Amino acid sequence: MKNQIAVISVITSSILMPVVSQAQVFLNENFDGYADQAAYVAAWPVNATTTLLSTEQAVSLSQSAKGLTTVSRNARNVGEIGFMNATTDVVTFRFDFYDMSGTATYRQYAELDDGLAPSGGGQLFAMGLNNNLASSFYMARILGADGGAGVSAFFKLDDVGAPARTVGWHTLEARITDTSVDFLVDSILSKTVNIAALTDRSLDTVKVGSNLSSTQVAYFDNIFVSRSVVPEPGTFSILGIGLGALILVRRNRN
Repeated sequence: MKNQIAVISVITSSILMPVVSQAQVFLNENFDGYADQAAYVAAWPVNATTTLLSTEQAVSLSQSAKGLTTVSRNARNVGEIGFMNATTDVVTFRFDFYDMSGTATYRQYAELDDGLAPSGGGQLFAMGLNNNLASSFYMARILGADGGAGVSAFFKLDDVGAPARTVGWHTLEARITDTSVDFLVDSILSKTVNIAALTDRSLDTVKVGSNLSSTQVAYFDNIFVSRSVVPEPGTFSILGIGLGALILVRRNRN
């Protein structure tokens, strides 16, 4: 009987291990490891006029990136994330965003891009704020897709239950598959956008700062990019069979 339990445990583990091991982190940036502005720019090259390494606001320890009221942006190549396989792949793009006002209309955002297709649909996923909308909600943009405000425009993350803007730090997150994007604000689902008609892209670049003038500064911290393979439903069925067999064996043993 012990041998039966051991065999089932091995089978179950062999199913679970690929599920856990196929997540790949491309960027996990808290800005705290940079000695000064020069070190920051070396890792995040200037894309326009540089944003600033700042100690004025931070979530993790003491430093963040500060988007200025003048044109400012830095970009970092994170490596090719790769083309996604239907709905079994999820690219997660997440960062903490410090809203200086909670009510003012201004443009400050970060984005995940495919640098090889600067004007192609599905090439750009942005989150933050933009002054084309006056809103009490945070915003997002998908190049080539309509989130409710027109194709390629910024749209509100305002589904039922979505958190409203307030002064302070908020976590903005996009979970991207090749058919849809779930946008979360402070871990609450705030909008889902269908992107099935868009061309799949191998995203590779994170940009911080709007590259546009703004009436308010903003801060960015804890930028995270990963790709995870979600198991097919059949995998869970097999796992359920294995766990069920284990339970049955243990019951018979008793």
